[in-house]
Amino acid sequence: MTGDDDILATIRAANDRYAEAFAAADPDALLALFEADGGIVDGSSRDALGHDQLREMLAWGAANLHDVTFAIDTDWAKVDGLLPDVAHAAGRWRIAFVPNDGPSAGATVRERGAFAETWHRGADGTWRIHRDLTLSREPDDASA
Repeated sequence: MTGDDDILATIRAANDRYAEAFAAADPDALLALFEADGGIVDGSSRDALGHDQLREMLAWGAANLHDVTFAIDTDWAKVDGLLPDVAHAAGRWRIAFVPNDGPSAGATVRERGAFAETWHRGADGTWRIHRDLTLSREPDDASA
């Protein structure tokens, strides 16, 4: 494996844990993947910056959505050639959920899109998300 293959495998495994933690609304598992000032920047939804806001986002999801499934497919990841403790990743995501209220209440909503992430390697060698950027979001008519 090359260095980029190693970081791709590491980030793919972490993104699998991210998807599981998000779908289960498990704040401890999700926060373990993010730096203290890390966050999700989403152009079509509310941003969540820092552990407190990430925890609030998950609590909102747990209270307002059920039957959540989430998958993240990391297409590529690369260590920054100028900053070896920084890595970048990109790929696609899919989510399905059932809202408790609103116009889609009780019906399964499916979306998909693209993302880009910046990861930082800590002093302990663990890679954590600094920013997760939602680049696109659209309805997903295919089954999840």
